Amino acid sequence: MIKKIQDIKDKRITIMGLGLNQGGLGVAKFLAKNGAKILITDLKTKVELAPTLEKLKDFDIKYILGRHREEDFINTDMIIQNPAVPHNSKYLKIARTHRIPIETDLGLFLQLCPSKKIIAIAGTKGKSTVSNLTYHIFKQAQKEVALAGNIGISVLDILEKITLQTWIVLEISTWQMEGIKKRKFRPQTAVLTNILPDHLDRYQNFSKYTQSEKLIFKYQQSNNNLVLNFGSQETRQAKIETSAKTYWFSVKEKVVPGCYLERDELVFQLEKCKIPFAKITDLPLPGLHNLENVLAASTIGFIHNIPAEVIRKAIKSFPGAPYRLELIREFNGIKFYNDTCATTPEATLAALKSFPQQPIILILGGKDKRLNYEKLGEFIGENKKIKQIILLQHPDYDASLKIFSAIKKHLDSEKIIQTSNLKVGVEIALQQAQPNDIVLLSPAAASFGMFENEFDRGNQFNKIVKNL
Repeated sequence: MIKKIQDIKDKRITIMGLGLNQGGLGVAKFLAKNGAKILITDLKTKVELAPTLEKLKDFDIKYILGRHREEDFINTDMIIQNPAVPHNSKYLKIARTHRIPIETDLGLFLQLCPSKKIIAIAGTKGKSTVSNLTYHIFKQAQKEVALAGNIGISVLDILEKITLQTWIVLEISTWQMEGIKKRKFRPQTAVLTNILPDHLDRYQNFSKYTQSEKLIFKYQQSNNNLVLNFGSQETRQAKIETSAKTYWFSVKEKVVPGCYLERDELVFQLEKCKIPFAKITDLPLPGLHNLENVLAASTIGFIHNIPAEVIRKAIKSFPGAPYRLELIREFNGIKFYNDTCATTPEATLAALKSFPQQPIILILGGKDKRLNYEKLGEFIGENKKIKQIILLQHPDYDASLKIFSAIKKHLDSEKIIQTSNLKVGVEIALQQAQPNDIVLLSPAAASFGMFENEFDRGNQFNKIVKNL
């Protein structure tokens, strides 16, 4: 058991899964800097992992790539499991049989972190924007605060900066929560943005996925806070499943205690105390889903006694979260938005609904997660503002086939252009677009196959758009 950083020195540690999405990079660097004897094993090859391996070239690390070996899960003091590695992996079963401790980077962080002032944000969609805005609000209030988690920033990268007084804003995925289940994780404040169908390629069914999202509050007690979306059936149900003090946010209903929309004002109400704190016109982000995100983050601010005026200033100055309906460029009167993190049909629907008045050329498609695209197809067919569909094609892109099938029931096939090259897709969109149009990358599917991950997809889109 590692109880303090000094315990890491000379420990034999196998890291299972290095990955290309920061998954194993942060923990590898942290352990190497603190004197562990590290072996990294990954099913990907040296060529596939080249970008990550380059960042570790200065460390003394042994690699077994393109395969796993049973002995690496037996002749070791500890296994670090990458969040993307399934818990039922046969190699993890071997480690358990030999009583080798299995840990995750987040579990290690929670063991070593001096601060217990953790705000943890979970949910299918919206958690990155809520996390970033919460961090921005706390910064505006001049609080000592750190941001990390499932957001491209390893928790172990920020560990040395954390004191007893530091607030930690933690974006957390279901995979990460499953990895720390034995710790009975109990954040001071938990947020559940929504629960929508996702990751059904990993979970047996939606019910199993829902159970994993609800781990965010499972071990909370009466002195903890839980912020829930009143507009989501699954999160509304959580009220009767928790011991924590519950707060709400809603764009449609008056909710107490919590934040809601009243005409054109954002309001926080606690019992009879009602505080208007911003107007719709103060919001810099488009879309009803982003209004929900603002209400969620504002609720967190009020729970922790941040003044209304500070919250309003933070909302007005918030630049948004990268890759989430991010305006990349306006070129010849055409706006290019990057929404690469929209990896479900519901997320793409929310993006499309954010621009009710403007013509849209939509770029979408990717790898399937066993999701249903019928409602998205129906909406696209009924929405006269959608001028053109650019559908990305690749041998691995089974979601693109489902999307095409769903859309063509409601839309002429000539309005759907298929391409196996994102650059070509953007160029076609530019040819079709006119001033005041929007070119929107909102894929509704995973990226793997054509891209390393969703962020690679987003970065390539940004580069193409900036070079037009």
